[in-house]
Amino acid sequence: MSAASAATIASQVISKKARKHRRHGHRNKVTTYANPGNSAASTIDPWLRTRIEEMIALQPVMVFSKSWCPFCAQAKDALGGLGKQFAKLELDTLGPQTEAQVQDVLAEITGARTVPRVFIGGTCIGGGTDTMLLAESGQLSDMVDEAQEAYKEKLQGKGEFAMQKSDDEWSKDLDAQRFQILRRRGTEPPGSHPYDKMMPEKGHFSCGACGLPLYSAQSKFESNCGWPVFDKVYASPDLGQHVGSRPDGSGSLEIVCNRCGSHLGHVFYDAVTEANPNGERH
Repeated sequence: MSAASAATIASQVISKKARKHRRHGHRNKVTTYANPGNSAASTIDPWLRTRIEEMIALQPVMVFSKSWCPFCAQAKDALGGLGKQFAKLELDTLGPQTEAQVQDVLAEITGARTVPRVFIGGTCIGGGTDTMLLAESGQLSDMVDEAQEAYKEKLQGKGEFAMQKSDDEWSKDLDAQRFQILRRRGTEPPGSHPYDKMMPEKGHFSCGACGLPLYSAQSKFESNCGWPVFDKVYASPDLGQHVGSRPDGSGSLEIVCNRCGSHLGHVFYDAVTEANPNGERH
């Protein structure tokens, strides 16, 4: 799936989901914060923020823009003039309320509510003028090339992890099925895993390759998707969150063990509850 296609689908999902949230009265599932320069409190939907963060993580170059804005055109022209591909989300196509909420999310992430907000390799480089100046200096092309190369490595499953083993070593440590799933990004048939319907009251679930604890028993919840699902991950000072994410070309974020890099599945954001306001489902 191309970056542009993924961003288009994401924008449609955001617009549809935002309408659904308003229709079903989900506005009680928001975080209130003080908006700099504005005495009135703003509300941030945790699900919406997570989807914006997901779009940034999935794209090597992501532009949040408005179709009529001259500064946004400046940023897009700077990238296009260099022949660089980028994904974009035109906020004015989402409806006034969702448009404002996305800008609130961008303000939390970047410190600025204005558009464009241009992200390269997951980092905000600023707005239209910033992007144009980087293009004129020659830095923009190098930054985009570096981000796209890192993106390609993630698609190939490459990465630096604390535990490093060769494929030969992993194939000796794991049986054929586990090697295919954990080290080759394979998928079990739905409903086939003994943990699918298992709901323990205590204990934890660990990485099938290196044994790192990933999820507590309390983080597992019932689902009919056919695979075990969880909504919270363990974290530690050495590793941070024990489950990481990266793009794999599927249009969703692949989740991996942050110690050995083994494939764990994907993360989705369709399980919104009071206890899980961003809808996270691993």
